[in-house]
Amino acid sequence: MTLPALWRISLVSALLGLGQNGLLVALPVLVAQFGLPLSQWASLILLGSMLFLVGSPAWGRVADRRGPRLVVIQALLGYMASFGVIGLALWWFADGGLSQSGLLIMVALARVLYGLTVSGMVPACQQWALGLQAQHGETRRVAALAAISAGLSGGRLLGPLVTAASLSLSIYAPFAVMLLAGLLALALLKGVPQPACTDTPRDGSRSLPALARLAPYLGMAILLALSVSLLQLGLPDALQRRLTIDATQASHWMGILLSLSALGALAVQLTLVRSQRLGVQPLMLLGGLGLTSGYAILLYADGIGGLGLGVLIASIGAALAVPGYTAAATHQRSQGSSAGWLAMGHTLGYGAAALAVNLVAAPRLLTLALAAALGLLACWLLSRGFHD
Repeated sequence: MTLPALWRISLVSALLGLGQNGLLVALPVLVAQFGLPLSQWASLILLGSMLFLVGSPAWGRVADRRGPRLVVIQALLGYMASFGVIGLALWWFADGGLSQSGLLIMVALARVLYGLTVSGMVPACQQWALGLQAQHGETRRVAALAAISAGLSGGRLLGPLVTAASLSLSIYAPFAVMLLAGLLALALLKGVPQPACTDTPRDGSRSLPALARLAPYLGMAILLALSVSLLQLGLPDALQRRLTIDATQASHWMGILLSLSALGALAVQLTLVRSQRLGVQPLMLLGGLGLTSGYAILLYADGIGGLGLGVLIASIGAALAVPGYTAAATHQRSQGSSAGWLAMGHTLGYGAAALAVNLVAAPRLLTLALAAALGLLACWLLSRGFHD
């Protein structure tokens, strides 16, 4: 049985989550084996991620003008080249042919390449999915976007598992896995039809109204990414204080809770969202309410059951909200550009959370996450005047 074109694109988008979470899982081993401190690895990872601020909107516009296939292929080539360069640099360093400063430079170049190329993957995949479903009318828009969200969730779920398993074979095995995954993704693209381009006329008078229309959804993207990142950063402290456990035990529970929440989000994306039982506005509203309720539970829960329930509800809220505001924001001709702006918004949210960690005490991070979720609901109210 041939895999449907939409699910091929979904599997391609899964590589982003696979690579991001896989690299994070490999960090302790990389720090121990190759000498670069954790702070430098964290900075290198952040370098690649922050370049999404530039790359996502730019590649979104390219996808509108040239079609998403070109953007997805260059993203996959950049993905494989980036992980290949890191793996090569590590092997060369271990073999004695590269100094530690040379290793740092090569990994930095690989992360720059990653940020400037892979940043186009999600916006182009979203546009491609929307184009594949265009013949079915507007009723299939949310289902198409849910398939891409499910791919990302699946990649984030599999990334730690695949990386942990491959590390048992070799320190270089995770990078080989990323290369093979990229080649498989390129093979999956064969035969997937190219949708029509969605570029709008280059009329400067249209740009300001279009950006104003996008503003509420961009605000939702920033606030959702901010709140989710604050949850991940604030949960370890909450686990240690409320369960009276050490950091190692907190990390163990953190992994379990996030895995369960990822499964819950994936289940919602594959069932409720794809079934099209909810429209765009209900998805955004229920998503905001889910985030708010989940964080409120986390603020007052004392046991692992309450903390797990809060994380699960918040994760389901995010799984509902993202396809909702993405469908609303791309309800126009320049779908790739709009998706690119939303991807930039997610990156801004993650960056703001990293900044908040240095300015806000750890016990206050979950309170700040709740405030961000309430702000998302305010953006939803504002967006009702923009919805077509």
